[in-house]
Amino acid sequence: MRLPPPLIDLVARGVVRQLIARRVVSSDHPRATEEKVARLIAEDLKVEDALNEEARLVLDEHREALRGGEVEYHRLFTRVKSELAAQRGYVLGAGPGKLPREKVNSLGGAVAVLLLEDPDVEYFVPEPQLRLAVLRALEDEMRRDLLREEKAHQKVRSIRRNIPEESAEFHALFQQFYRDLLDREG
Repeated sequence: MRLPPPLIDLVARGVVRQLIARRVVSSDHPRATEEKVARLIAEDLKVEDALNEEARLVLDEHREALRGGEVEYHRLFTRVKSELAAQRGYVLGAGPGKLPREKVNSLGGAVAVLLLEDPDVEYFVPEPQLRLAVLRALEDEMRRDLLREEKAHQKVRSIRRNIPEESAEFHALFQQFYRDLLDREG
C-alpha cells in the first residue's frame, strides 16, 4: 500500500488549510473541500494498486517461462509496472509512504485543477501561482510526514533493549508509533 488513509486525510487537510491561511483560496465549505482533495489523492493512488495487480497478472501468465530465467521477479515486476504506467501516462510513487517529486508534481496539478473547478472554492491568485502554492503545500505536508517518521524511529530507538533496525520487531514498533502519531494529529 502507498500512503495510509489517515495520512491522506492529514495531507488533504493541511494543503487546504495552508492555501486558505495564505489567502490563495477560500472555500464556502472547507471541510468538504478537504474531503474532495483527500478523495482525489486516494483515487490517484488506487491507480497504482491497479497497476500492481495488472503487472502481477502479466507475470503470472509468463510464470513458466520465467522459472528458469536469471531475471529476478521483483525487477521484472518493477519493469512491467513502469511500462504499464508509462503507457497510461501515470506517475508512480516510490513505495509505501513515499511520494517522489514527480508524483508530488502530478498530484499538485490535479489538486489545482480540482480547486479551479470546485464551485465552492474561490481563488485569489493567477492559475500558475495557484499550482505553485498547491505544490508547496503538498511538499510541506510531506516534510511534516518525514518528521513524524523520524519521531517514530526515535521512539523505537529509545527503548532500553536495543532492537536491531532491520528486525521485524523494530518495523512493527515503528508502524505502531507512526500510526499513533497520525491518529493524534487526525
